[in-house]
Amino acid sequence: MTTCCVAQDSAGECNWTVYTFPNGKKASEGCLVNGQPEGVWTAYHENGTVKSKGNRREFLLDGTWEFFDTTGIKVRSVEYVEDLKSGWERSYFPNGKVKIEKHYEANQRSGWTYEYDQEGQRRKAIPFRNNVEDGKGREYAADGRTIALLEYDKGYLRNVLKVNRYDAFGQKTGVWMDWNGSGILQEQGPWEAGKRNGLFRFYDQWGQLEDVIKYLNGEVISDAAETQEIDIRTTTHGNGTIATRSTYENGVRVGVYTEYDEAGNISFGALYEQGIKIGEGVTNAEGKRIGEWKQFYPDGALKSEGFFSEGKREGLWKFYAETGQLIQEGTYRDGEFHGNWRWYYIDGSLHRDESYRKGKADGNFLELDRAGKTLVEGRYDYGLKQGPWVMDVNDHREEGVYVDGERHGIWIHTFPNGTEQFKGEFEMGLPVGKHVYKSYNGSTERVERYNLGEREGKWLFYGPNQMLQQSLEYKRGELVRIDGKRIKAPEG
Repeated sequence: MTTCCVAQDSAGECNWTVYTFPNGKKASEGCLVNGQPEGVWTAYHENGTVKSKGNRREFLLDGTWEFFDTTGIKVRSVEYVEDLKSGWERSYFPNGKVKIEKHYEANQRSGWTYEYDQEGQRRKAIPFRNNVEDGKGREYAADGRTIALLEYDKGYLRNVLKVNRYDAFGQKTGVWMDWNGSGILQEQGPWEAGKRNGLFRFYDQWGQLEDVIKYLNGEVISDAAETQEIDIRTTTHGNGTIATRSTYENGVRVGVYTEYDEAGNISFGALYEQGIKIGEGVTNAEGKRIGEWKQFYPDGALKSEGFFSEGKREGLWKFYAETGQLIQEGTYRDGEFHGNWRWYYIDGSLHRDESYRKGKADGNFLELDRAGKTLVEGRYDYGLKQGPWVMDVNDHREEGVYVDGERHGIWIHTFPNGTEQFKGEFEMGLPVGKHVYKSYNGSTERVERYNLGEREGKWLFYGPNQMLQQSLEYKRGELVRIDGKRIKAPEG
């Protein structure tokens, strides 16, 4: 049983209220409006440490709530919208690192669940749909490499493919798969005793098959005769010269297909994956794509079209959705983005407009939503943001200046209602001076102070009705006072 006492009458309808345990110790405190909790509420263990803290909006749980054990260590945090879990729920190790994080939508697990070790390394990623495991997940080693591909189906683990393993001597063994920074598969094939041994597939930056190569003990098998996994099949013209050349794996066409005229010149080519044509164009004797190429979706719909020069994209390329709409177009030079690039929504409206030079963003950048509203606008100088930028980020808009890719000068964030959410100054990316954060209704939530990136001076935290809840004071980055009381230095 608890008792309640009104500590003070605040302005307006808010009554700052403290509930106590039967022994008189504080159990919880916060603002009551018409007898219902509103704003930041804090609950306590009987030993006086914080048990939970979070916000209520119109009496419902809202925003991030944090939960602590009796020693003050955070054990869990949950993001709420209108009393429902919506966003991330995280549990923590005693060292403060995330142990498990689960994503929710309206109290249903949806999206990814991640598991971590005590060093902060992700060890497992599990997809959820409709509150059950469903889709393709991954398991990771302590060094970050993927070591298993997991396949879930409506709550059941249907398949586990072990990949990227080492043998007892520390050499690569079994199937290895390599992804780029965007998560797109780049290479796949079997290893034995640290050497490539078998059929390898290599993919371009878009994840499209570029080459299929047979290895034996690390050596490329050129013009491989029939083997257990792969064979090269040819047909001939009447004069005995090769007419067609195809690669097959277990009886299914894969890799490059080439047609020749009677003089031995390449006249046509294509690329296959598991018997399905995914590309059409010429590959020269060195295995490099040349001339006009088209790439296809598995159902045969056109995916992209453009030109190759010695195996690298060159000139104008266009990319299409499976339903046929143009979704991206731009130019390459020597295989890298160069010149203007545009992205489109399915309805044909402009999504992004940007420019590149030798593979790096260079020039004006514009991103719009489907209604034509500006989401991001600014300029790049050879890969670095420069000058004024405007960015709509989730629930607010950010405006300020970049110098050589770093925030510099005054930056201001505003809510959709025009209220200033944040104002602070930066010096080449380092926060300096006073940084002020405000709520949607314009009341100050906290004030931070910096000196060239280090915390310096008083940091102030406010509760409902601008009541000061806590004051921290820093000197050269070190916390020296809490609520005006000096922290004792540890005894040496």
